[in-house]
Amino acid sequence: MNPHHEAWPRLTVIARRARDERDDAAPYGFATRVAALGLAVRTLPSPRLLLEKFALRGLFAAGALSVAAVAYGFTSGSSEAEFDVLAVDIVSEVLAES
Repeated sequence: MNPHHEAWPRLTVIARRARDERDDAAPYGFATRVAALGLAVRTLPSPRLLLEKFALRGLFAAGALSVAAVAYGFTSGSSEAEFDVLAVDIVSEVLAES
């Protein structure tokens, strides 16, 4: 038998004889603290509220961008007459080629 096989039974016998001298009682007020934490009402924000918060921010951002795009379209300096002339020129060129 190898020496490490003899050591294991000897160590287990010694471990069985050893006594644990530590105090295993709970600290003062432990049960009260555990009960208070267990009964405490904690409300977590629901995912729906979080989604609504970001959806409203997105809605406001999209609205602001839409208003800015419309304002830029009105102030770009283009008039409807330029578009009409441009459309007529393109149509007359297409008809002339056919």
